[in-house]
Amino acid sequence: MVLGGAWEGSVSWRKPILFGVSTGLTVLSIAWFYSKLRPRKWDSYLCGLFGFAMVAEVALITIQQWRGVGSHFNHTTPLNSLIESWMTYLIIFATLVLAEFTRRCFVSLNAPSDLKLAIRGGMAFLIVSCLIGFIILNYGSSQAAIGADPSTFGRAGVTKFPHGVAIHAIQLFPLVCWLLLKLGIPVERRTRLIGYLIASTTTFLLFSLTQTLDGRARFDLTLSGTLLLIISFFCLLPLLTALVAFKLPKRVRSVPS
Repeated sequence: MVLGGAWEGSVSWRKPILFGVSTGLTVLSIAWFYSKLRPRKWDSYLCGLFGFAMVAEVALITIQQWRGVGSHFNHTTPLNSLIESWMTYLIIFATLVLAEFTRRCFVSLNAPSDLKLAIRGGMAFLIVSCLIGFIILNYGSSQAAIGADPSTFGRAGVTKFPHGVAIHAIQLFPLVCWLLLKLGIPVERRTRLIGYLIASTTTFLLFSLTQTLDGRARFDLTLSGTLLLIISFFCLLPLLTALVAFKLPKRVRSVPS
């Protein structure tokens, strides 16, 4: 690393950088998605506090890296315990805000049918990711208390795997909507294709949960894991086919009479 620190491990620049990028994408996505909601009186305060909570979370993680100590599962000193507690409070608050916005997006959303489905699916996955994050935090704390690896479940299960699968659907789904729109695909078909994408992501999330709970590495496949991957791929196939077909020149796709 340019600054002389490690890239891997509990004390590394990888964590604040990845948290910063992920948090930044989430905040920008929520700011964009909020424009599709029906505004309410206190929303400006709610959005401001949400943004502050996300920035403060990344700042605390960065401070711990600067101090040369782990930011999570670290109760070695009263200060470290206090910082981790505040990070937890900030995430709880942010999750409550996200839950409120998710509830509202299922009530009223100013968007075409495909984008509505994409936003609602993405927000639902984001909430699931937050809930998985709290489970990881609770499990990791109990593991750290007995001196075990907080990032591993069982023999080799990666606790962050399902959390990572779900967290960025709120960026992926609308991005695919935009791409399908640019390709000129009609809204009815776009909506169906987004439905297939959500089904594929759901199945892949089930795969990640199965792998983790079985204590297996990400792609240490079993029969059930392989079947879930196959189902996920076939759910995604209509979208991939549509993207390839619309990218081909018309003279290639047309059949001579």
